Amino acid sequence: MGMNGKLRRVPAQDWSRVRTDEQFRNGLLEAGWQPAVDMTAGLSILPWYARWPMRFLLRKQIKAMKAAQAPNQAKKDAGEVLDLHKSWHGLHWLMCQSVWEGPEPYRSAILGGEEIGDDLGYGPPRLVEPAKVEDVARALSMLSVSQLMKRYDGHLMERHDVYPGNFSADESWKSELRRDYERLQKFYKETAAEGGGMLSWID
Repeated sequence: MGMNGKLRRVPAQDWSRVRTDEQFRNGLLEAGWQPAVDMTAGLSILPWYARWPMRFLLRKQIKAMKAAQAPNQAKKDAGEVLDLHKSWHGLHWLMCQSVWEGPEPYRSAILGGEEIGDDLGYGPPRLVEPAKVEDVARALSMLSVSQLMKRYDGHLMERHDVYPGNFSADESWKSELRRDYERLQKFYKETAAEGGGMLSWID
């Protein structure tokens, strides 16, 4: 399995809620998450002999509704989450030339922001506020892929224990990091254009 870095854009209208509503925030960390639909609320006012048939009918409707929404939700989630897989640490190193720290706003791109919530096993998730997202997007646009990849030194990365290692022997890392940096640039640019924030975590 290993350690995988993920980012989810947080729309401006959800920013306050993601900071204060733990259940909502935890839901955003789950792939394929969608808000629960409670169509059975209010049935308690009905007599017992009417409640059970209604619950049965509504359960069938809810199941049908979720089945109809699933493809659209999956498509939406696919655009809202950026999975960097195991490239996250190599990208951080190339941007910051540091294992865990580094200059802002590059540090905030993957490992920065405010810690919030419970430890997920590799630390708690982090929130990057919308204003900082704009700063990161601008900085990433100024650091081209070719400039970034000039910093690639597999032996040096291994000496500093950049995860997951094997950078000098496995040449495919160069193409993977190049591809994922372009994805990171695009993701931040789109999020900044929407005025959104960013939620990042390692799982």
